[in-house]
Amino acid sequence: MKHWRILGILMLGVILTGCSTSHETDTTSDSQGVMTKNQDLTLTTTHPITSLDTDKLSQFGRLNNTIEGLYSAMGDSDTELALAKKVKINASRTTYTFTLWKDSYWSNGDLITASDFVFAWQRALQPRTKAPNADLFDGIKNARQILNGKLPASQLGVSAPDKFTLVVHLDHPMAELPQRLAFPLFGPQNEKFAKKMGKRYGTKPQYQVYAGPFMVSSHKFSIQHWHMVPNPHYWDRKHVYLRQIDVRMYPSQRAAWNAYEDGTLDEIRLVNKTNLKSFEKSADYTARPYSKMVNLVYRQRGHATNTHLMRQKLARLAISHAINRQVLTQASYGSTSLPAKGIVPAGLSRGVRGTSDFAAAQPEQKTLSFLPKTAQAEWLAALKATHQKGVTLTLGYSDLGSGEKVAKVLKQQLIETLPGLSITLKPRREGLNRDYAPVTADMTVVTQRAQYADPLAMLDLFTSDNAANFGHWSNETYDDLIDQASNAPSFNSQRWQTLLKAEGVLMQEQGATPLIQPASTYLINPKLNGVVYNTVGTQSNFKSAYFVH
Repeated sequence: MKHWRILGILMLGVILTGCSTSHETDTTSDSQGVMTKNQDLTLTTTHPITSLDTDKLSQFGRLNNTIEGLYSAMGDSDTELALAKKVKINASRTTYTFTLWKDSYWSNGDLITASDFVFAWQRALQPRTKAPNADLFDGIKNARQILNGKLPASQLGVSAPDKFTLVVHLDHPMAELPQRLAFPLFGPQNEKFAKKMGKRYGTKPQYQVYAGPFMVSSHKFSIQHWHMVPNPHYWDRKHVYLRQIDVRMYPSQRAAWNAYEDGTLDEIRLVNKTNLKSFEKSADYTARPYSKMVNLVYRQRGHATNTHLMRQKLARLAISHAINRQVLTQASYGSTSLPAKGIVPAGLSRGVRGTSDFAAAQPEQKTLSFLPKTAQAEWLAALKATHQKGVTLTLGYSDLGSGEKVAKVLKQQLIETLPGLSITLKPRREGLNRDYAPVTADMTVVTQRAQYADPLAMLDLFTSDNAANFGHWSNETYDDLIDQASNAPSFNSQRWQTLLKAEGVLMQEQGATPLIQPASTYLINPKLNGVVYNTVGTQSNFKSAYFVH
């Protein structure tokens, strides 16, 4: 290979304590002298693999490791060029011209070309496809009109003037574009192969090809047990050390635990939060804070009496002030997770000089304070405005993970504090596109993720026309502020202040009520090195992972 791309980021001193993530160190040595002969990694998953088509996935999970795009996300929430050799940006910062490497290949040996990116991006926006995260294309020329059905996907501002040149035109400058393009949805798709497969494309391993370091094997494939093996044509194949990644669903948490104890499983998530203390000093313990938030959203579209109440700003503020987030977090997710400071997760983004975390700078944190007396007064005023003395609200929640725990504690806190309130719990069955399930309850607990490392990734979810704005809250001032930040040419202090002002509006209105920033706790085989953990996008990158003696 003639690339002088990343030579592999290897974790040579893995520190697994508290909420800290592992430290990566650049090295020119692959430490192959300390590697074991057995380089097979076994992982567990809680969801069956229902498709290998990236346009049908709301989350990519382990499949992240089969995808690579123009940029790759790094462990420090930064990005670096991957399939692109270089990029040229025009003076107005509205045209990006990428030059691709000439020796990057699909797992079937086909050359990866610029037209594969054009095909992939247009396909994601087509009405018959419309990928769950298609809103991330907003800002690329004509994407919004395409999403609104006013233009065909072929009008998207992306072109391939030759095999190795990709030109991206924007509606306006987008300072966060590299962070967005590191998200797996922006990876290429093999146009020739996809058209040949037709409706079979992505339904089974033999009907998909891969640009990333790994590929899904067709050997003994099932939706509950599957394997990833090295992509033989990957550009940096010599720095992929694992022989196989075995991914399986276990019938129960006990079965997974038994497998971890006997050494046949290399990573297990600690779901039971009551005994975490006993693991925290163990060499194989780690906690990973992700850039996602557990939020409470309110149904604000329709003519029902309860919907009218949910449209009352005072009602939403009352609910927020009635929540003791410290108690809620501890009782549901445990001590490693964080009570929300705002809608933007802590650690997602820092100021221009790197001194201020956005979440800590959020100007309206008082709206998230536990203030029972204030909550009662606000609630009674909201009831009076809607001519009610009492009300029964439905509270929706996920039937997976900690969803039920959050809902039960939340119900208890709200009915104890707010007079005349009754709550009926309404479990929501999770599916493939669980992040985009319709809101059918008066209030719904949802988990929402930042798909790239910038405050805009979370704040944009609550604009009036975003598909992830489940409760349909709408505010013109907020939309205007997000538009201003979206148009900013660079990460400057003015953009930072605009984003802070936007979050202030969202929190003043409680258009959505942030509850918890979850951190997942794991036991991991301490002999596993070289994994890059990101808080967004490809969360666990196993490209250069390896086992040591």
